[in-house]
Amino acid sequence: MGEDDQTGELVVTDRELAAQARAALRRHVLEPLVPRVIDREYGGFLVDFDDRWRPAGSHDKTLEHASRTTIAFALLDGVLPGEGCDRLVRHGCAFLQEAMWDATHGGFFAQVDRSGRPRWEGLKHPHAVTYTAEAFLLAARYLPHGEGVKWAERALAWLDDVAWDPDHGGYRGSFRRDNQMYPDRARLPTPDGLDVLGHAPGFKELNTYGDAMGTLTRFVAHGVGGGAAKRLAWLVDLLVDRLSDPSGLLPYLYRADWRPVPELVRVGLQFQMVRRLVAAGAALGRTTELVARECALTDFALSEARHPAGGFCCAVTASGRTWPATGPATDLRQWWVQLEATWALHLLATHEGIDPDARARYRTARDEQWSFVCERLLDPRYGGIWEVPVESGLRSRLSRWVPGGLPRRWLKTHAWKDPVHEVATFIALGQS
Repeated sequence: MGEDDQTGELVVTDRELAAQARAALRRHVLEPLVPRVIDREYGGFLVDFDDRWRPAGSHDKTLEHASRTTIAFALLDGVLPGEGCDRLVRHGCAFLQEAMWDATHGGFFAQVDRSGRPRWEGLKHPHAVTYTAEAFLLAARYLPHGEGVKWAERALAWLDDVAWDPDHGGYRGSFRRDNQMYPDRARLPTPDGLDVLGHAPGFKELNTYGDAMGTLTRFVAHGVGGGAAKRLAWLVDLLVDRLSDPSGLLPYLYRADWRPVPELVRVGLQFQMVRRLVAAGAALGRTTELVARECALTDFALSEARHPAGGFCCAVTASGRTWPATGPATDLRQWWVQLEATWALHLLATHEGIDPDARARYRTARDEQWSFVCERLLDPRYGGIWEVPVESGLRSRLSRWVPGGLPRRWLKTHAWKDPVHEVATFIALGQS
């Protein structure tokens, strides 16, 4: 650490930050996960691990977990070659092809049981299909020539042909196994009757929208996907012209025609959209044009979404952390929100198109956020990252906290908690 001459506070240098991030990548992802994650009985990846990295659940396999874990290993192999991540990429792709893909009707199942049998009557949803397309694109160099791109384009074709809204644009719907869309407000065959993101059919939301931007950006950067650049540009224009405003407010839920529905601002997606815009701007040659909106989105979160105990809230109102956004759910500081904040702040702290004083402000916020991640989310004993911050006095009592097992929030991984957020963030910081 070095000392800031003006404030007397300790600050992290770029070299120290990069070294810490690379060490975290190895200690908290590679070492605990790689030896344990393969499901040798049924294929694919094991899903549920407790605080000590012991299998601890049914291991039902979601498309989100399967595809994003494959992405994580492809990214890991790019920076830590020779650690066996390449074979895990191939292993993940095989399960996506053989179990998650519907060979009869096309499309990918949202969830299968551990053995690969479709759950929820073969429900399909566009959200995780975006990850699957990206997974195969990143896996292309590990697969037989042309296979990765073929499967990536197959996933993208389902998104275009089935899920794209021809009237208003964007991706819509939950779909039956035969790719027929469920009617608006229909009860789905999930345990709560809602879709994979917790909504009734009929809405569009920022989660699928943002991940589609990320996937299309990857296609444009790889020079594949036909009309990916045109579709990406449409999504960027929609975000700038209609979905967000110059103050940085970005609603989460929308009607089919993109009219916003009353909902809380999702802070993790707010930060995630910042890095989506940075990457899309670079891919489309629009870097300078998008800087003002990237800063506005970030400044809103910095001003309105900080949690008084450190880190950022899960959700806030347009006026910030006010009622009703001060409850147990909205005040959760989930791991992925903290990592997305760290990554977005890092991008703006190193963005040459931003005023130096603003960059310095983002750098300070990034360093504070990185310190929070390291101190409150990383498990120094067993490795890995907690879903929510763990008070230091509670760490030693976790294993006997609940007789017969831990509550989900203390699992190191589960069907909706894969390693891709930490992998991508640690890599980004490690390249400082």
